[in-house]
Amino acid sequence: MKVLVTGGAGFIGSWLSRKILNNGHQVVVADNLSTGRRENVPTEAEFIHLDLSDDRNLSKLPQRIDLIYHLASQASGEVSYEDPVHDLRTNSLATLALLRWAKEHAVGKFIFTSTMGVYKDHLNSPADEASPVCPKSFYGVNKQASEGFIRIFSEEGMRTTVLRLFNVYGPGQNMENLKQGMISIYMAFIAKRQPIVVKGPLDRFRDFVFVDDVVDALIAAQAPLADGETYNVCTGRKTTVKKVLEVIIKSFGGEPNTYPINIEDRTPRDIDGCYGNFGKIMSELNWQPTVSLEDGIRKMVVSLQDRVSDAGAEV
Repeated sequence: MKVLVTGGAGFIGSWLSRKILNNGHQVVVADNLSTGRRENVPTEAEFIHLDLSDDRNLSKLPQRIDLIYHLASQASGEVSYEDPVHDLRTNSLATLALLRWAKEHAVGKFIFTSTMGVYKDHLNSPADEASPVCPKSFYGVNKQASEGFIRIFSEEGMRTTVLRLFNVYGPGQNMENLKQGMISIYMAFIAKRQPIVVKGPLDRFRDFVFVDDVVDALIAAQAPLADGETYNVCTGRKTTVKKVLEVIIKSFGGEPNTYPINIEDRTPRDIDGCYGNFGKIMSELNWQPTVSLEDGIRKMVVSLQDRVSDAGAEV
């Protein structure tokens, strides 16, 4: 297959691109490099510097594509609050334009990464795919709109699958972006030997899922059985901010009770908490998470320490 990965220079997209290449397929990466990095793109992949928010740029894409993984988006709730029009362009409008292009060029399948941010805040039980949808942020609203566009194209005959990703983390996450990725943000402060800045109360909770598991779910979504379906990609584990800070600090060899933490006002429209149920994707696609939070954070810390060591510094 010839596979287009939008956002393939980013954290998840670069891991996915390498997996697809290892499976023997061709990969075309399209990315505007606003948050992704050119060096993340595998050398075997074709790279196109492309901003999907301007649909005139779609003419730069190859005429024949068998499968699209659409990961490109503005993915920070905080940034979406600061500039909702930008979020609209890079999420809703870009997705709609790419869907129209995919239909025109008879692309075999369209797989989209949505977010747990579409769900109602602070549900009393793990969110499943039928749980109430009521996004709190502009980012979540635009992801919900994109899901709606995809449903329409699916009803008109396009093969599509939507994956609602929960809080993804792992090696290679952008440590310089302090507005996206809770675990990577906290690690960045520790790596610089600075107090950890936490925006919001410590009793907020999330469902953290390791990037390797997410990539496996994305690959599994190619199956015909997944056509027209929406799946949660999560662990089912409810983890508070306090708990994840403890695990991170311990993984760096520190003491959770003594490491300095500065609690500031929460990000506008930030959710109190959400964790998921992965029963549907497990029963239909035989996927389940395999990496625990503790093991995943250890892997991330080791990877970070190796990179810093190679650069001749200390963590």
